[in-house]
Amino acid sequence: MSNQINSGNDVEIREPDENIYARQPWKPSRHQMVVIVTLSIMSFVIALDATVIVTSLSVKSHSSGSWYLEGKKRLTNTLNQSVIQDIGGTSTQAFWVGTAYLISCATVMPLLASLSEIFGRPVILIGSLMIFTTGTTLCCVAESIGPLLGGRVVQGIGAGGMPKYYGIIQLAWAVGSLVGPVIGGAIAEHTTWRWIFYINFPICAYSLIAVPVLLTLKPPTRTFAEKLQLVDWLGGFLFIGSMVTFLVGLSWGGNDFPWRSAQTLVPVFIGAAGLMTTLFYEHRFAKVPFLKRTLFTDMSSITVYVLGLLQGFILYGQLYYVPFYFLSVKQKTPTMAGVAMLPVTLLLVPGSIISGVLVSRLNAYRWSIWMGWVLVAAASGLFISWSVETHLAVNVVTLAIAGIGHGLVLNAQTFVTGAIVDESDSGAAAAMYLFLRMLGSAVGVNIGSTTFQNVMATELERKGITRSIAQHAEEYLVVLRTLPDDSFKRSVLQSYASGLKGVHSVYVALAAIAFAASFLIRHYDLNKEHVTVHKLQETSFMRKQKHQVSADA
Repeated sequence: MSNQINSGNDVEIREPDENIYARQPWKPSRHQMVVIVTLSIMSFVIALDATVIVTSLSVKSHSSGSWYLEGKKRLTNTLNQSVIQDIGGTSTQAFWVGTAYLISCATVMPLLASLSEIFGRPVILIGSLMIFTTGTTLCCVAESIGPLLGGRVVQGIGAGGMPKYYGIIQLAWAVGSLVGPVIGGAIAEHTTWRWIFYINFPICAYSLIAVPVLLTLKPPTRTFAEKLQLVDWLGGFLFIGSMVTFLVGLSWGGNDFPWRSAQTLVPVFIGAAGLMTTLFYEHRFAKVPFLKRTLFTDMSSITVYVLGLLQGFILYGQLYYVPFYFLSVKQKTPTMAGVAMLPVTLLLVPGSIISGVLVSRLNAYRWSIWMGWVLVAAASGLFISWSVETHLAVNVVTLAIAGIGHGLVLNAQTFVTGAIVDESDSGAAAAMYLFLRMLGSAVGVNIGSTTFQNVMATELERKGITRSIAQHAEEYLVVLRTLPDDSFKRSVLQSYASGLKGVHSVYVALAAIAFAASFLIRHYDLNKEHVTVHKLQETSFMRKQKHQVSADA
């Protein structure tokens, strides 16, 4: 493993020295540790915002434990209402509250990574923080579903330029992703859903103050005009426009419109054609392409990028639909649905840390990738067996296996991206890997929603129940809790379970493909020096502090 923090937001660099790895491990200075902690906090928040919404969209219990209905099955308690119950909206719109963030975050990541190379890390990071804070504000004050969706898009754009890369920073991202459902459920059940966004403000305020002070990277020496000339404007706009069009069309399929409808197929084909045009332009005409060709010249690197896409697809899909199993099939409260995810939370991070230590010491990573994908596939298979009668012990064991599996994959695959490419391209490789993982998360949630609704609708029809329940699955959970425990309610619960079985069947197939593909990855030496022009600079205040410490000693 490289003996430095290797990320799109590099915080240090040393001059190459022969046999340096054999003689001394890298130890961060106090300044570097504060920078790492700050970036980790930011990474935690942007990951939290991706999943905190899962358990707070549509299901809410009154503080007394009873469920109240008014008019079209909406709750009367305004304090304890969920997002959809408070500002209105359908299940499809609720789905978009989560997806809008993922799509906007994924689409801007490659361009923002390129801009940070040109203008410097602090400039793009501070700009992204300001955009994220603006999006958070829009979400807090939203009085209808439209402004809320707009705020989530703005949040996602800001999140796309913030750090979530290697080592401690990536572990913070993992923790944020995992505890999101717990925090979201607790907030939705005990206070207003707007606290989901209020909690961002203290961290945004700290980051906006700390980043300019702490991230004292040497700025690029070019003039502003020279920097503007280096930006791949056409390629960036082509990519973002095409990717958004493609993902929106993909999201509409089976949710807003039938898969074979013009509303779905036209944007999908236009987006796909636009992406092909972007790749052609980047390869043949771009003077400074933001999609570097050198990142795709090795089969191992291509395989790792594909595996990153698949892990994002499966991990975020499970983070969205496993809590929904507890909300719907098991009829748990939002808080308990989030708590049910603790086996994943408590084992993924330790598994990732242990994997990272062993990979570093053994200078070998393939074993961790292979074991991880086997466990992810096994857990996905066990998820298929979950039904109305499934015992809690089975739920816990399944989630534990999933947590360990994803933890083993998480760190090991990120190590590979830096080991394969040239030292000067390691930052771009990290950004590409993380873009594809975030893209996978957006697509995974979309495909999961479509699969769930279609399978559930088929099962409802087979049982002689209206298919419309599947199109309003989240809204109907409020109604479901008021029904007596009779055969009708049981049939509906079984239909929910069938829909989720269909989702996990997709994940099993993809996990099996990922395991098979992982054998295409070759071994590379992890002990490489990371070369970057982005270096921390000492400020006058830091020099005074250092001299004071020396004098006291």
